[in-house]
Amino acid sequence: MNPAQIEMTKPTVHVLCSPEVPEPAFQQLLYGLEEEGIPWETWTKTEGDALALAWTGAQASRLGVGVGMDGQNAVLNISKLDHERPLFQIPVRSLEQARILGANAARLVKKLPLKPLNREVRA
Repeated sequence: MNPAQIEMTKPTVHVLCSPEVPEPAFQQLLYGLEEEGIPWETWTKTEGDALALAWTGAQASRLGVGVGMDGQNAVLNISKLDHERPLFQIPVRSLEQARILGANAARLVKKLPLKPLNREVRA
């Protein structure tokens, strides 16, 4: 096989979002990733909820870390966890938690302790 034919993707955290994601929550998530210095790539997907998007992102990422966001939730998953049992799931309306979720995605890559995050989804 010709090495020029192999498409190598940059190791990044994959962030997959539905079109309904609130812009402030999306920006806070990216700020959290940026603060920890880990690169990311984002895609907008029209199919799937945050849980499915996080799983898809984790499976596609060379780092094995994916975040999914929809209009209600943000989910952090890693490729070694079960699809239905993500590491974190938070409401997107909590901007502070969205930023911490982004930081924790990066901290997983860096193998650093995770920041405390309230896991409850409150109405």
